[in-house]
Amino acid sequence: MVITECQLYYYVLIINILALFLFNILVFQNTYVIFVVIVQNKMKQNKMKSKNIILLFTLALPLFSCSESQKRVSFSESTTAKSTALKEAFISIPMDIKKKGDILYAGDFKGDSLLYCYSLSEQRFVNQMLPQGQGPDEFLSPVEFFLSDSSAFIHNRWHFTAQNYTFNAKDFSIRRQGELIHLPMSIDRVYPISESRFIASGVFEDCRFLILDNDGNVISKSGDFPNYQSGEETIPNTAKGMFHQSQFGYNTDRKRLACATSNVLELWDYKPETLTLHKRLLLAPYHYQFNSSPDSVYAESDNPDAELGARGIAVSNNYVYVLYNPNTNRMHEEQKETLNSEIWVFDWEGKPIRKILTDTHIECFCVDETDTSFYCVMTAPDYCIGIVSPSH
Repeated sequence: MVITECQLYYYVLIINILALFLFNILVFQNTYVIFVVIVQNKMKQNKMKSKNIILLFTLALPLFSCSESQKRVSFSESTTAKSTALKEAFISIPMDIKKKGDILYAGDFKGDSLLYCYSLSEQRFVNQMLPQGQGPDEFLSPVEFFLSDSSAFIHNRWHFTAQNYTFNAKDFSIRRQGELIHLPMSIDRVYPISESRFIASGVFEDCRFLILDNDGNVISKSGDFPNYQSGEETIPNTAKGMFHQSQFGYNTDRKRLACATSNVLELWDYKPETLTLHKRLLLAPYHYQFNSSPDSVYAESDNPDAELGARGIAVSNNYVYVLYNPNTNRMHEEQKETLNSEIWVFDWEGKPIRKILTDTHIECFCVDETDTSFYCVMTAPDYCIGIVSPSH
């Protein structure tokens, strides 16, 4: 069959139109569509031998200016991890767990106490902290807690206050230090990066993060949101903030902030009073619907088959660890979460290192000082303190 040059261009045009149409259908399934057209063109007039003209159309993102949903992170290495239950924990809703020396501090949402102290050497709970209530030495849930050798910082998230304390690790006592800090009501999470500076996320009209001083004053505004959903750049910031709720970790030596939402991992470089994006990685494709008005804002996933994604973040000097839930929204709503938790490991440049496949469902986690084990609150089937040890 002889194909003229004019016919060839016509066929190419038709194929491009079909390719673009199919790409728009398949983009949210992370599918790359490749069209290969082999045209046998016998050019008799030039007395040339038969030629195979191979036209390869790879629908790449820059070619069609589409969203970045194709760039989901992938791992070339994976390993398994075995979990061991250490102690049943009478926790209503696990919020967080952190390790300081020999003690694991496990946060609760609505217990009589909001923080339980577990001794690894004694293999038992040795104390309770942060009694829940509205008295002068009581706390309102939910709280964020940050502990050092001699100090503590407690954030009452839904009451928009925070307080510095002195902390005695021997008897687990805390004592108020300074004045009660009143925070803007638009703030959801805070994270201390120094003695005088905090990073805050929440629902803000004109930025992604706030940088606060230790009195809760806004020093500066920084950052923007991911743009992996088609048209996401036109969505109001308040709706983006509601959907991309953040959890943090910080590397003091690198002055680099790790930020994980359910779907995206980001690394931000901190310089005095500003954050600059270093790396942004798509953990799981997403699509959400929203409603934003002067009085309220609403945003949630509208894809029942989207994975739940990142549930937590932990960091060490060497790595960033993301606790990942591969179950879908549909499985969660139907209470049929059958897939175990995963821990995704990245270096501080954002390079994927390995995927750790656990044998349990983890609610919250932290990493030990040697980067060899993880401590967690897991279901076995009731909530318990546990340790997860990757195979090597």
